[in-house]
Amino acid sequence: MKKHVLGLAAVALAIPPAANAADPVAAVKADAAKLQADVSAAHDTLIADAQKLAADAAAAKGKSKADAKAAIKPDLQKLHSDASAFRAALKADRAQLKADLAAAKQTKGAVKELRPTLKSLRQSVRQSRTEIRAELRKARQAVKELRASFAK
Repeated sequence: MKKHVLGLAAVALAIPPAANAADPVAAVKADAAKLQADVSAAHDTLIADAQKLAADAAAAKGKSKADAKAAIKPDLQKLHSDASAFRAALKADRAQLKADLAAAKQTKGAVKELRPTLKSLRQSVRQSRTEIRAELRKARQAVKELRASFAK
C-alpha cells in the first residue's frame, strides 16, 4: 500500500513540470521571470560592491601604498567573484530562455503573446546594465585617483 501512495505522490509532483513543458509560452515567461530576478540580484549586489570599492579607495587616499592596497584588495576580490558568479548564472538563464523561445516559436500565436514580456525584459536588463556600468566606472575612477595620489 505504501508503494502505491508513494508512486501516486511522485506522479502528482511530476505533473506540473510536464504541464509546463506542454505550454512553451509559460516556459518562456517563467524563464524571463527567472532571468529578470537574477539580473535584479546582480544589479543590487554589483552596485553595492562597486560603491564600497569607491568609498574605500577614496578613504585610502593619503595613506601609504601598502595600507591602501590592503584596504581595497578585498573589495576588488569580492567584486570580481560576484561578477563572475552572476555572469555564469545569467549565461545559463539566457541559454535556457533562448532554447525555450525557439520551442515557443513553433506554437501559433506565441510570438505575439510573448512580445510584450520580452520587450519589457530587454528594457529592464538594458537599464540594469547601464546602471552597473556607471557604478563600475565611478569605482574605476576612484581607484585611478588613488593610484595617482601615490605618484606625488
